[in-house]
Amino acid sequence: MIDIKAIIASGEHSKLEVKQAAKGVPDSLWETYSAFANTEGGIILLGVAEADNTLHITGVTDAPKKIKNIWDQLNDRKRTSVNVLFDRNIYVQRVENKDIIVIEVPRSDRRDKPVYINNDLTRGTYRRNAEGDYHCSLPEIKAMLRDQSDIASDSRVIEELSFADLDPDSISGYRNHFAALKPAHVWNRLGIDSFLHKTGALGRSESGSLKPTLAGLVMFGTEDVITQILPDYFLDYREINDSRRWSDRIVSNLGEWSGNIFDFFFKVVNKLTADIKIPFRLRNEIERASDTPIHAALREALANCVIHADYYGRQGIVIEKRPEKISFANPGIFRPNMNEVFDGGISDPRNPSIFKMFALIDIGERAGSGLFNIRTIWQDQGWQKPVWEEKFSPERLVLSVPIEGFEKGTVNPKKRTVNFEKGTVIFEQGSIIAEQEIVMSKRGTVNPEKGTVNPERGTVNSEKGTVNPKKGTVNLEKGTVNLTENQRSILNGITQNPAITTKKLSEVVGISLSKIKENISKLKRNGLLERIGSDKNGYWQITGK
Repeated sequence: MIDIKAIIASGEHSKLEVKQAAKGVPDSLWETYSAFANTEGGIILLGVAEADNTLHITGVTDAPKKIKNIWDQLNDRKRTSVNVLFDRNIYVQRVENKDIIVIEVPRSDRRDKPVYINNDLTRGTYRRNAEGDYHCSLPEIKAMLRDQSDIASDSRVIEELSFADLDPDSISGYRNHFAALKPAHVWNRLGIDSFLHKTGALGRSESGSLKPTLAGLVMFGTEDVITQILPDYFLDYREINDSRRWSDRIVSNLGEWSGNIFDFFFKVVNKLTADIKIPFRLRNEIERASDTPIHAALREALANCVIHADYYGRQGIVIEKRPEKISFANPGIFRPNMNEVFDGGISDPRNPSIFKMFALIDIGERAGSGLFNIRTIWQDQGWQKPVWEEKFSPERLVLSVPIEGFEKGTVNPKKRTVNFEKGTVIFEQGSIIAEQEIVMSKRGTVNPEKGTVNPERGTVNSEKGTVNPKKGTVNLEKGTVNLTENQRSILNGITQNPAITTKKLSEVVGISLSKIKENISKLKRNGLLERIGSDKNGYWQITGK
């Protein structure tokens, strides 16, 4: 049962519709039924009228008879394409000695969409927005029909294309990444055609030959070929500074790079996390860490955006990074119910082949808990919650992630962290006495006021080395290493892709190839980086502790 008085007091909105129903069940009820079922669900109240922007209880007569009429029409395929209601969704509540019929319309399953009325798909399909019920456009109806099928559209074989239409550099980068992560995997022995067939990038055509799937095209194709099949395909990353001007931008249609989602992911991911400066992690001993849960959450958000997009949809993928937030927008809406998505454990990817290809290189959450993890990590930080918004006409899903930090030299008792001018020290064990600005750990103390780390034996010295957060230095047995911003970006890029080439590092970091090689040489000399294997088939290993 719902609190009708509280609902009425809040006024009519996008998830509430009231109808007087004095003369029977109104025909307009069915437009709202279709609209709610095709959008986010909502409540219909029969026996409530609106006058002067205020809702008034009028009540209905013969409520049981009206409810029977509603059920008869719900089950009549000439009236509604599908009945998505259960017995519990329609009932009578008595308020102020008057009967009100309550109809709780849930968000329908994607396999039931589009829910339409009067046996007319094109003119009987509705959705809901702030203005009320509206007729769905043909592209919206087609999007719902695509999601309705259990045969994923990204597995479709593109008969008019061939393996030659894919970008060899992208394929090589993907395969090197796969081999670095899974050096003993049997697929490493396969020829390139067989390898791509296993991943889902190639499929059997009607003639029996291997041709690109839609997933393979989007993952490894070039923008000019992709847009022949998907005219609205577009990728856009924007950085906007405090003056509200673009400071950096990556788009898929300039011909400067492949334009596919594989290369886009690796071009963008380090830019998203470049300002997350928590470079040191302390456990039982001082050790180096290049990652935090925030880094992982932002990578997951980017992966979700490119993996679950509807590539037939309009306006493309747009990632926008501002000083205060990052937004991820992609064509297509949630396929499962939104509550199921946030509860975790429900995985219903729009593009399972693309999902598989990213998962094979350890990108993307497999268990349907990616968005749940993002929200949890932000809550643990004590930051504003990420906000997901579904938009319609055209369908788009927008995730806005607030970016907030703590003041320099402050203590966060909840996370057991201390923030210095150059980074954060994180303790996984120990207690915090915030009033005294001292963190007690198993191995020693941190004094935020002075910016020092004092292990158990000595001032800033231990068996494995020391960390000075205020100066941003790592002091190993061989000496002190002061990492520059470029060197940190190089190590971050290698962390994401151990098989990355120096040419790709140059693109990711944004400095010349000669500067990349110069910085790599310094990292090697300082014992922080090592090349394993040959220049062509080997990979990088970060060795600093």
